Amino acid sequence: MTTNIDVVKAIVELAEEMSPIRKVQLYEYALFLKSREESAEDIAKDEALWDAQFAATPNEALDKIIEQVRKDIREGKTKPMFDDRGEFAERS
Repeated sequence: MTTNIDVVKAIVELAEEMSPIRKVQLYEYALFLKSREESAEDIAKDEALWDAQFAATPNEALDKIIEQVRKDIREGKTKPMFDDRGEFAERS
């Protein structure tokens, strides 16, 4: 079983290998997660709400969103999420 100390050690080891900007992003994400700390029950309720909202969305509405995204991609209005090596693209 993984202990809390093992998890913290693994996070530190990962952070040591990251670029400075990634370390800042990791720290900011950890702060975000801490601010949103929820119980397992709260998370399950939130997931159920998202599932219900998604299920209630007509397929036609989703199709319109998909087509708009594809149009934006074709017209060059988007930026890639990953770089040529398959890693997250840096944002300034």
